[in-house]
Parts: sequence; C-alpha cells; structure tokens
Amino acid sequence: MKKARENQITYLFLGIVMVPLSIYINYPYIMQLTFPKGIMTLFLGTSSLMMAYLSPHLFPRDERSKEIIGKSMSINYFVLFSSMTLLILLTGSLGPFVLTSTQVLVVLFCIMITTIPLTMIVYVNRI
Repeated sequence: MKKARENQITYLFLGIVMVPLSIYINYPYIMQLTFPKGIMTLFLGTSSLMMAYLSPHLFPRDERSKEIIGKSMSINYFVLFSSMTLLILLTGSLGPFVLTSTQVLVVLFCIMITTIPLTMIVYVNRI
C-alpha cells in the first residue's frame, strides 16, 4: 500500500504541474483557431490526474486490479478502432477537416492516453 501512496503523490504532482502548463502553452493556438502544438501535454496531465485516482485500486496487483485492467484494454481496442474510423471519415478526401499525418497521430495518441484510465475509472466504480 505504501507503493500505491507514493505513486499517487507522484501522479498528482505531475497532473497539477502539467495541466496549467499545457493550458498556458496551448492558449494562443486555441485563440487563433489552429491546431495546438502542445496538446499532448494537456492529455498527459489529465491522464496523470486520473492515474492518481486509480493508483490505490491498481497497484495492489490483486485479482480485482487484473480484472479492471483486462476489461479496460478490451474496451479500448474498440474505442481506438472507432476513433480511427471517425478520423478517416472526418479527414479523408471528402471530410470537412484537413490534418497532417503528424496531427492525426497526435489526436490518436491523445485519445488513447485518455481513454485507458477513463475506462479504468468506470470499471473501478462498477467492480
């Protein structure tokens, strides 16, 4: 339980530092209605805050934590493929948005880094 508490404090510190920093970095891009360059920092910060909440539930490494991780990964498989499909429809040749390949990869990374802890939070409350 001591390890879970140490991890929780580390995740909380990282989240508290990264979220305001990323808002400060991305504010000019959002005001100019352009794709934010440091958007990954915001999603990493929110993911750290979610992991701070999840730390006591996941780090004992018991059967419950393994079940939470397993169910979360199976749901994330479908979330990732549905988000890829949606990105293809929105940014394809007939889509309304134009994104570079790097921007598409950043969006996919942000979706992945957010949905994994988010689905774990859903399963922590259910199991």
